[in-house]
Amino acid sequence: MTEPIDALFIPYYVNIDRWHNDEGGQAPVPSLARTRATLDALSDAEWMKDEVDLVIEGKLYDFSRFLSWARYGSTREWPRYDPFCMTLLSGSYYLSLLHRHGFRVRVANAVSRLALPALAAQYAPRFVLLSTTLLFDASAHETIQLAVRQIRRAFPEAIVVLGGLMLVSYEKNMGPEAFRSQLRAYGADAYVVTPRGEQPVLELLARRSRAELAEDPPPCTYVVSGRAVQPPPARPEPPFGLDEGYVRWSQLPQSDHLYHTVHTRTARSCAFSCAFCEYPVNQGPLTTASLDTVERELDELKALGTVRSLIFTDDTFNVPLLRFKELLRLLARYDFEWYSFFRPQYADAETAELMKASHCRAVFAGLESVDDQVLKNMHKVATGDAYRRGIEQLKKQDIALHANFIVGFPGETERSARKISSFIDEMGIDFCTVCVWCFIPSTPIAAQRARFGIEGVGVQWRHDTMTAAEAQALAREVAGGQRHAVHNAVRGEAWTEFLLYSNGFTVDEVKLAIRAFNGGLGRDNREAELAQSADCVALRAVLERHEMPVPVV
Repeated sequence: MTEPIDALFIPYYVNIDRWHNDEGGQAPVPSLARTRATLDALSDAEWMKDEVDLVIEGKLYDFSRFLSWARYGSTREWPRYDPFCMTLLSGSYYLSLLHRHGFRVRVANAVSRLALPALAAQYAPRFVLLSTTLLFDASAHETIQLAVRQIRRAFPEAIVVLGGLMLVSYEKNMGPEAFRSQLRAYGADAYVVTPRGEQPVLELLARRSRAELAEDPPPCTYVVSGRAVQPPPARPEPPFGLDEGYVRWSQLPQSDHLYHTVHTRTARSCAFSCAFCEYPVNQGPLTTASLDTVERELDELKALGTVRSLIFTDDTFNVPLLRFKELLRLLARYDFEWYSFFRPQYADAETAELMKASHCRAVFAGLESVDDQVLKNMHKVATGDAYRRGIEQLKKQDIALHANFIVGFPGETERSARKISSFIDEMGIDFCTVCVWCFIPSTPIAAQRARFGIEGVGVQWRHDTMTAAEAQALAREVAGGQRHAVHNAVRGEAWTEFLLYSNGFTVDEVKLAIRAFNGGLGRDNREAELAQSADCVALRAVLERHEMPVPVV
């Protein structure tokens, strides 16, 4: 018997048919997304930042399926190695919020078409709420339209609502008519388009029907009525503070979605305004939770007794610095291993020592460049030497580092881009991702189009010192020329590293896993030959030593 609930919240939906699945049920044949992705995986035409894939005997594997194949001989166990199997913040956040306001809500952490029949047998929701924030590949692979169709088949009576930061970005970068046309194409019933969303979602669940929703839509909510998409009402979204909305982890009405590693946060938005980044543009001013609130949430997590590791999703966890040091002293009182985004130019000796004492295992640093002029153009508030000093402090404390770099930002030259290679080797960085600049019109650099001679949009651009094609060639050169670091552009990037660390892998073992995957990129591999390669044989032994849990949807 199904349980009537107000809403089923889905933080992440994945189109599993983009890749090969040994146990995939009635997979759509052919999969257009898989065909395109396979051609991309075999092509040198474009250097992609995210989600590089491997081809084995004509079949497409992402990193999680590759690890499943290496360990078990098939892709069936890929969810064990999926970076999105860790407890995602939005699901637990809204589960906590809506439960406190009297709504019956359940969360399914990471969903595909294979999970929907069991969810439909278990729940009868009035609403299905799907976040787009983590759907990085949604445009290229028709993920949203597919997700909405599959959700509707599973829950034909439910009102399907989309929200999340991808919609916020599209609203800013598309004209009003084009945006509403895109919403119509997605096929949902309503769209909550705001970086926050608490009050709109609370009002949404108070509506009892589609007609009532259309007559009185919540703030920031587009509602589909027939073929028309009604724009949001004029009334503004009221503020909702982090101190009010922290997750009451031990009081959640369900806990079966919780992995031993969970995402959490202590702040919203960013203290900086980097010229290439739309995150603070979309999120608004930096808002922080008080230390008392952070302590309450840590106590809640401790009370669960099952959580071992935390991933802080704060965009600048270590800024402001004095607040960060107080956070570290607080974290040191708990046993949680933790990971975060990090700006190394603010890492002094005391900070790194406090990080180690508070059980920090690894961080992700968006360095983006090591050329001082390019960093100035980016508004990074950093220099190459400041990065060096901070990274040296992290290395003294054995804190692993993943560094991200952007090639091709306005002002970039061959000389400035090639500095990245020597810097990575000099600093002994463990992992890096080297990507090509993507021009998003809503980012601050757009105001300087004329100054830099910027033409085009997205990954098809040129400016006074470089073209996109030149940047792609340089990015490949930099990524392929590392002596120490492993280039990591697998699905999830640093989150994949954090997942493996939290399951007992060492830095060298994670390097081996990604190096084994990278070794087969760009060609169609013979399965027997790849399985007997030295890296795959060594990887199999590592995976056998670290048995990963099966996550619950």
